[in-house]
Amino acid sequence: MLSQPSRKTISYHSIVYWKLSKRRMRIISIVKLLFCFGLMILGLMAISSVAQEIKETKKNDSEKIIEWWSFDKDTGSNVFDEVGQKKGSIYGNFEYVPGLIGKAIKLDGFRTYITRKINLSDNLEGAFAVESWVALASYPWSWAPVIDCTYPEGTGFFFGIDQVGHVGFKVAAGDSWYEATSMVKIPLNQWTHLAATFEPDNKIEVFINGHKVAEENLKGNYIPARSGFLSIGRNNHSQTWYEYQLRTENVYFYLDGLLDEIKIIGEVKSERELQNELAKIDKLPVPALSDRSKLPKGPVGSGSFGAFQTKLNYYKEWDDLWRVSEVPDIFVRFDASPVQLIFWRGTSYVPCWVTENDIWYTNEWLETWGRDVKSCAEPLMDRQCRYSRVSIVENTEARVVIHWRYALVDAFYNFVAVTDDNNGEWCDEFYTIYPDMIGIRKMELHYSQPERNHDWVEQIVILPPGKYPEEVIEKEAVTLINMKGDIHKYSWHDKDLKVEMPQPKGANMSLVNLKSKYRPFIIVSPDPVKTVEGTWDSPFFRTYAAKMGKGYRPDPVPSVYGWWNHWPVAMIPGDGRWVVTPDRPSHFNLTTYVQWKDYEHTDRTRTRIMLQGMTDKKAKDIVRIAKSWLYPPTLKIHTDGYTGGNYDQSERAYIIDKTKKDYSGSLFLTLEASDSFPLINPAIIIRNWGKQPATISINNKHISEGKDLRQDIRKGIYGDDLVIWIKMDINKAVKIKVE
Repeated sequence: MLSQPSRKTISYHSIVYWKLSKRRMRIISIVKLLFCFGLMILGLMAISSVAQEIKETKKNDSEKIIEWWSFDKDTGSNVFDEVGQKKGSIYGNFEYVPGLIGKAIKLDGFRTYITRKINLSDNLEGAFAVESWVALASYPWSWAPVIDCTYPEGTGFFFGIDQVGHVGFKVAAGDSWYEATSMVKIPLNQWTHLAATFEPDNKIEVFINGHKVAEENLKGNYIPARSGFLSIGRNNHSQTWYEYQLRTENVYFYLDGLLDEIKIIGEVKSERELQNELAKIDKLPVPALSDRSKLPKGPVGSGSFGAFQTKLNYYKEWDDLWRVSEVPDIFVRFDASPVQLIFWRGTSYVPCWVTENDIWYTNEWLETWGRDVKSCAEPLMDRQCRYSRVSIVENTEARVVIHWRYALVDAFYNFVAVTDDNNGEWCDEFYTIYPDMIGIRKMELHYSQPERNHDWVEQIVILPPGKYPEEVIEKEAVTLINMKGDIHKYSWHDKDLKVEMPQPKGANMSLVNLKSKYRPFIIVSPDPVKTVEGTWDSPFFRTYAAKMGKGYRPDPVPSVYGWWNHWPVAMIPGDGRWVVTPDRPSHFNLTTYVQWKDYEHTDRTRTRIMLQGMTDKKAKDIVRIAKSWLYPPTLKIHTDGYTGGNYDQSERAYIIDKTKKDYSGSLFLTLEASDSFPLINPAIIIRNWGKQPATISINNKHISEGKDLRQDIRKGIYGDDLVIWIKMDINKAVKIKVE
């Protein structure tokens, strides 16, 4: 029988085994660590090798790169080329944003550019190339450079983009000036690689994304500019802007978008070499451009009726141009619909109705022309809002009144008709708006002698970038209506569309058929017209279509409508700039030179009024609205203590005077509505009413304040007035008690 090991022997063997095991584990761990460390060393060696290759590549490239703006190390208003560390200064608003590689610079398109002085070390000899990555938000107004180092006498080179996206390389060589321009256009809102090459006594070439798109043979060596400036993003020297309607002197054109990896290289690359380089880029990033696809408006959603002062921001680069407070703009909100009426700096405060799906519309402004101004004089030319002003006159539960004042100036701020009083012509417009999205536009022109023609209304639709007219308006764009209810629809796609709009006879209403639920309309007096503008038996309506602008526009144009982008938002002095591509906010006309009778006429002022608004009703239904305004029911007062009761068309309201301020008796009145004199949403103003709200009964039934009854006190310098608005549509007499 084997003897059992003692407890001491077991413990000893266990300890020895445990120690041996621990030693093995340590050895294994050390081996693993050595293995991992070895892999790490190999990895670092590999990374180091790759880094060395990149470094060597950059070193080799840098020996050929003459100047290189990567913007990766730049943080302030100075930029440095990474080869010679030459300093350039940035002017205007700019921002460093993620680029194709590292950082890019964002130019605002209004006044941002980079510039530095040219010196002898900039002189290029032999063959050279210019490259850049660009991502444009819009095309420049005319040729704007990526790099411009030209001098007025015709030296240096220009590498840039024109107003529709063509890329051009213009260079001085021998004793001539050579230009190569692509027929291909670069796209907007995406990164594009541009390159140009110069070979002495041979040719210049232009490349887009590695593909040759233009070529021009030449003779001689490059003739550098030996003084002056090198500019990026803006012309070196002021230009003349040639447009069909207006020539603008001494302007600069700016790039609007991103620039990255700008290089001047001391050799040329072939088309294949460029393509091979670009093929190494798997996927281009989305450029960090500001969204400008929607024009601004007030907050959407439920809210009370009224006028609100606010700041309507569009996109950062445009917003940064303005030195204004937090309340420069005004919008009117309606609690029964998503429609808004907007007075915004971007339209020079031209009032615009905005539909539920963001279509902007306006009934224009006063406009005139003559030899004393360039092209025409109108408020949209006041792009900086030097003279155009807007303010809230009334803001009550029952109605709002907005005052818009402007000067008639041309694109260069020259006043029209500076004659007898040296003040030129001005206009005061008053917009009296009620909760039903209908209101009065009162236009008071302060004119100079002798009288001249004015355009009082054009029906205009405003578009954001990327939109075409046909996207927002029906093919039969305008419906004209007369007081009999006859209608006629006009299509700008009709090849036989004439200038005048004679049907239906006696038309005094127009409905614009936007692709929206709520559509704009205007109503004017149907009476005969006899003014300095002309004589007609009834209001005069006239179309404007693209085919009527031949000789004053490019050919072809992309729409049947007269479509321009010199307004809104644009800050460059210009007029009549036709849209070729929808890269900017724009507008198109439907009617023009609409004329109707003056409401008042003195030796200093001319006044016209119109009923305007938004409706979801059919064209024939507008006739009842017209009748209620043009032929309102008679108001009769049945109690002492009150007088008046006449209807003021310029306010769309009945005006009653309280004879004594301390009189406290009730007011009894009747509105004698009928089929011929319908009563639709009447407003009643009781002057000198006092500070107390009223209790109102209709046909002996008390009506509580709410959506169907609005009232408020209007404070005045001579007393406090009661303003009442009642929602109703009725063809029979109505009794009203106010107490």
